[in-house]
Amino acid sequence: MNTWTKDELHRIAVADDLHISPFRDDGKTYGTPTWIWSVVVDDALYVRAYSGQSSRWYQAALHQKAGRITVAA
Repeated sequence: MNTWTKDELHRIAVADDLHISPFRDDGKTYGTPTWIWSVVVDDALYVRAYSGQSSRWYQAALHQKAGRITVAA
């Protein structure tokens, strides 16, 4: 996904429960969802890893450039 719709960004911004799941090593199965900090600023979504750049999900997401984000409805 390259862009977020305004509705998607609004739903993310008001939710207090954002999880990210990069793929497992097989490249097909999603990993365990990890709760992450997020903020929406000027129509852009920013996320931050609690353990910084060494976080497993962060490293996997950078390497794979794919994954799934889940937001509480």
